[in-house]
Amino acid sequence: MITHPRAVVIAAIFVPWTAFVVWLSVVLGWLGAVLAVVLTIGCVVAYRKAGGQLFADVSAASESELSTSGLPTADETVFLNVSATVHWQAAKVESYHADVAREFVLQQAREVTAKWRPAQYSLAQHELAARIGRPATADGGDLEVWATALRLGLPEAVEQHLAKMDEAHRHGLLWEVGAANENRVRSYLRDDALRTPASAVVWWLAQHDGSVERAVELAEVLTKLSRLATGASETDVSAESQHLIEAIQKLEEPARRPAAHSLADAFDQAGVPIVAQALREEYNLPTLRPLADPPPSGDSDAGSRPGRAWSVGNDR
Repeated sequence: MITHPRAVVIAAIFVPWTAFVVWLSVVLGWLGAVLAVVLTIGCVVAYRKAGGQLFADVSAASESELSTSGLPTADETVFLNVSATVHWQAAKVESYHADVAREFVLQQAREVTAKWRPAQYSLAQHELAARIGRPATADGGDLEVWATALRLGLPEAVEQHLAKMDEAHRHGLLWEVGAANENRVRSYLRDDALRTPASAVVWWLAQHDGSVERAVELAEVLTKLSRLATGASETDVSAESQHLIEAIQKLEEPARRPAAHSLADAFDQAGVPIVAQALREEYNLPTLRPLADPPPSGDSDAGSRPGRAWSVGNDR
């Protein structure tokens, strides 16, 4: 800390004066004490009449405004602006103190802002204000420096650029989340729900519990949907018939054979006889066979002839 001339003068006068008052009191008793009080009052009055120049501080605190740019940040391409009121006080007044004080504040500012990202300049401002808001020694201990009214900020163009970058980043994150969710749904439908016609029917039944009849009606549509989703051929469905059987097994015992019968007929009509045959074999169901072959496709009267007749048989 700086030792001010005012403090030195006060100490140089107070110590001898105290010793003199004590000596008077010891030697003269109460008369000495009265005499010491009278002398003290006389000195104070004389000091005030002299205008108090004896104890005047030879170096009152000075101040200067600081405003500049170019403070570094954690991003080497972005710099901050700074403004502050710089204060300093020294035992001896020198013309260069203003420059030393401002440089000291800038040095402290550079050390702080270099650790923070540009978007965090308000946090850097708080740290810097706490560091330089109280007096600190500079210039080899001959100068006390501090700063008030500190402000850090980004250039307007940089601030607008960072705002746009932040907005684009948020939109990008939202897009990535949406795309990831879409990929999960697509994978689930392609690799699980619609992997085979049987799994497509099971998937639909899971979404519409107890609607077996409606599932039969939609069997053809679900079969085509499965093939379109997976690119599978008709021969690929034979290995997946077990999925449909497992779904039927989850029904109550009395409902299993009727459900299997209805689904087998639906898969026959949908052109998936492999699944239909697997259901009939599993549950020992009768097979529908045509009584007569259908008319040739080129027959012009095919549209006016009665439909195909069916008989009930059993493969077993």
